[in-house]
Amino acid sequence: MGVKVRAHRGAWWLFIDWQGRRKAKRVGVGKNAKKAADQAKIQIQAKLAQGDASILADKPVAPAVMFAALAEEWLEKYPAVHAVAPSTMENYRSFTLKHLVPFFGPKVVSAITADTIEDFIAAKRALGGSVRFTGKPLSDGSLRTGLLALRLILQRAVRTRLIPGNPAKEVDWRGTPRIAQVDPFSGTELRAVLGAAQRLDADLAAMLRLWAQSGMRAGEVCGLTWGDLDLERGAVLVQRTWSRQRLGPTKTRQNRLVSFLHPVADDTAEWRPAATAGARSAVDALRGAKVRGLDPAAFVFGRSGQPMGSMELHRAWRRVLTAAKVRYRSPEQLRHTFASTMLSRNAPLLYVQQQGGWRSAGVLLRVYARWMPQDPTITVSAQPSATSAQPAVASVVPMGRVSAR
Repeated sequence: MGVKVRAHRGAWWLFIDWQGRRKAKRVGVGKNAKKAADQAKIQIQAKLAQGDASILADKPVAPAVMFAALAEEWLEKYPAVHAVAPSTMENYRSFTLKHLVPFFGPKVVSAITADTIEDFIAAKRALGGSVRFTGKPLSDGSLRTGLLALRLILQRAVRTRLIPGNPAKEVDWRGTPRIAQVDPFSGTELRAVLGAAQRLDADLAAMLRLWAQSGMRAGEVCGLTWGDLDLERGAVLVQRTWSRQRLGPTKTRQNRLVSFLHPVADDTAEWRPAATAGARSAVDALRGAKVRGLDPAAFVFGRSGQPMGSMELHRAWRRVLTAAKVRYRSPEQLRHTFASTMLSRNAPLLYVQQQGGWRSAGVLLRVYARWMPQDPTITVSAQPSATSAQPAVASVVPMGRVSAR
């Protein structure tokens, strides 16, 4: 009695003999079919030992599909039927091919359990878990993305009735909490940075001032076209991002109209747009740009019809910080500087959220709360007060293009 794996009629078969009941199941042809049959044999024997004879019932048995084949199918079908950002799908594909397939690929999908997934997590968090950095563990941030891909792949197996439930949902894993690397520039530092940029490259200085005074993301700044700008109002319509050498929608997939005249770099307690001459100088800087596109679709900060690339931006940024004698931080800290400065000056929370395009006010509170006024006599407003002067730009524009006059 028991379970045997045999070659029969040019294929690999499982022969089950238990308590007088017999059943034969064809697995497939080739080396992978032999491996699948061997793993299925172990599973069936374990079930029979527990008194589970459901395998002998007269009902269809799920085919023994290897994880590698399932993953390949998922990579093809998932982006075709889901509205997933290209960059997100690139991350899924890279992790699947570099980490998931090498580990789970030879396994039959039905043999993957919560314990198997925990073994994978442990292996990736150990030394040597990274593919990119030899001898290093895989970061929890990368692992978090990869486990989401694994869950989606296994969910496809559930939908196609290869497995009854998703074992990834049974894994209770919590990686290192995500901590935003917020290290904003002081007003003195930011003025030094903008001054150094002006001495090196006036167009770059215009870009950095617009970035700091609007709170936009790096890809949003690089993806701006002249047709997005309204120089009369000092406003810009944010409706795309430049990432990984291609254009795409904003991170939240929503357009927004924002001001780039906030006096973030100025020594003032004011937060409202155009409150200082320094803030208003951003308009003159853009009007005086050396490369001014006649085509509204031309990129404001780019060359030869393409937005500024990441490598070019970071090289220029390093030169500026060196010239300014300011401690190095990534250029994305300009966005953090915008948020921390605006909130420290008691700008309305929801206004700052809308300007910078954060998903919710809760995100701002979690990351930037320590910059908000702590004096109990000061009330941090969620909305601009009815009696105060209204900001130059405070509304979200869902579609359309503003003019560049």
